[in-house]
Amino acid sequence: MKLKDEIVLGSIDGKDFAIATGSLSGKFSGLINNNATANYIFQLLKTEQTEDSIVSAMLEKYDAEEAVIRADVKEIIEKLKKLDILE
Repeated sequence: MKLKDEIVLGSIDGKDFAIATGSLSGKFSGLINNNATANYIFQLLKTEQTEDSIVSAMLEKYDAEEAVIRADVKEIIEKLKKLDILE
């Protein structure tokens, strides 16, 4: 899975966000404000990933238990699927 090409990531004044462009802007006309963790997941999803590959990358970056990271990753992926912004 990966973010659809019409999702653009950005940062203004230290605040990270994702916004839909092109054909997706008709379906999703909002801005997603990301905290640092969510932004890292979005950055990973610019290329093809699996849930396990995201969890592995997060384990290398953050000092947290795998169960906590896995639950956070699963929650974010489920939200992105509901928004239909993943390929």
